[in-house]
Amino acid sequence: MPSFEIADHVWASIGGEDKVICHVAKLAFENAAGETKYGIQSPDGGDHELAYREPSDRDEHGAGGTFWKI
Repeated sequence: MPSFEIADHVWASIGGEDKVICHVAKLAFENAAGETKYGIQSPDGGDHELAYREPSDRDEHGAGGTFWKI
């Protein structure tokens, strides 16, 4: 897994949007469900808890709720 720093720009899939350029606002943490997430801020200022997945690491469920390197 690559390392990320606060303010790194990343691609993200948030909701119905295909992909948008966002930035890392919070480094890796474990949520209440035991999943590793990052805090990702979208261009509209929204904060999202997303999982890191490169395109080659995605499964049949697609990219929703994930981010990856630019």
